[in-house]
Amino acid sequence: MKCGLRVYLVLLLLLVAGWLWLRSPALAHFGRGAHGLGLLGVISLYLCSHVFRMLRLALLTLDERDRAFLLVAAHTLTAFPSSFLPFKIGEVLRLSAFFHVYEGRRKALAVWLAERFGDVLVIAAFILCLYLFNVSVPAPMRAVFVLFVSASVIGLLGLFAVAKLFVYLNRHLVLASHSVRGLRLLRASHALRLLELDIYKSVEGRLSGFLLLSTLIWVIEVLALSLFIRQLSIGEPDFAALFAAGLLASLPGGAVAETNAFGLYQSLALVALTLVFLAAVWLAVRFKLLRS
Repeated sequence: MKCGLRVYLVLLLLLVAGWLWLRSPALAHFGRGAHGLGLLGVISLYLCSHVFRMLRLALLTLDERDRAFLLVAAHTLTAFPSSFLPFKIGEVLRLSAFFHVYEGRRKALAVWLAERFGDVLVIAAFILCLYLFNVSVPAPMRAVFVLFVSASVIGLLGLFAVAKLFVYLNRHLVLASHSVRGLRLLRASHALRLLELDIYKSVEGRLSGFLLLSTLIWVIEVLALSLFIRQLSIGEPDFAALFAAGLLASLPGGAVAETNAFGLYQSLALVALTLVFLAAVWLAVRFKLLRS
């Protein structure tokens, strides 16, 4: 195991231990409450959503299936520290871990982009369903809907247009341009073309499964938050309103008044996931050492 990775795993274990020590009073308080069993269900649901995230990653790397375990481990071992970073900065850490898994960074970027596009597509579809069923949609969610739909349409059309443009651009640069600038453009064009092919290979023959897993991930996350709100709410809140609130709170920067403590249970689920994969990585390294 490389020295840098060993240092990261030690720091991660210290972070987990420090979080458990600091949060133990709050966890004990909620665990003694009347809704302890329901809150355990919340944690189980959130863990289940990450299991589906891991399956989605394995699906995206079937063309390089020997990297599947490493990619899943990269996800699980960066999920907990990434959750503390604001404005989705944690995605930088996660993408860096993907770069560590693949020898070529282009495949790591392709998998990451495919994941993000799947999330954007599913979230936009969910918000559209809320409109279709006449559910009151908060203003921030409307802004997210417009942004996500615009990004999806522009991304698809842009990818299609650029893919067709590459053929003519490369032919022109090869036949007509002999300058340094032309060579740089040719290299950049070729790199983007290879990235497009890697994205295509990541979803080739698996698009329906990829979209199904993406949908299940968000359905379960919203259900987990809805269950959490229902456990802490008085009376019988409207499920459609809970769904809208849950989806909004699951988005970057989203928050509702009743979900301030939800992050505690998200973090607890991620702690459990981190400890499991720290043990799995340790066993894998030990087994490899014993065989060598």
